[in-house]
Amino acid sequence: MEKCLIIYSAVSMMLLTLFLYVRNYLDNTKAAKTKELNFKYFKAYQGEIPEYLAVSRQTLKNQFELPIFFYFLTSLVLIFDNITTLDIIFSWLFSVSRFLHCYVRLSSNYVPNRAKIFMMGLMILIIWWIVFLYNIKF
Repeated sequence: MEKCLIIYSAVSMMLLTLFLYVRNYLDNTKAAKTKELNFKYFKAYQGEIPEYLAVSRQTLKNQFELPIFFYFLTSLVLIFDNITTLDIIFSWLFSVSRFLHCYVRLSSNYVPNRAKIFMMGLMILIIWWIVFLYNIKF
């Protein structure tokens, strides 16, 4: 199986994170220009901020929480050189779940839907970890 197939899902996650950095920068710039927050906020990230900016910042921060386990597992699968079709499927399912999570958060931000998508991604990742640990050959 082509190793690059699993790397593409990780690259898609990286591109999502870069998009969120740009989005957050633009939201920060907008809030500063419209004086919706004091520029001193950026010294320690404390104080009142508009909701859209809080959502933008939290969405970006989320990419450094659960996805860390995804990147680590992807790296391990590559290191052990035992990539299966199931690994590719799990990696893309998790990646899609993160895109959906970001979409919901940045659009309606409807918490019940966001929670369901988060749990879906979490379950995919847990199952993938279990399958990996079961199949590992030292």
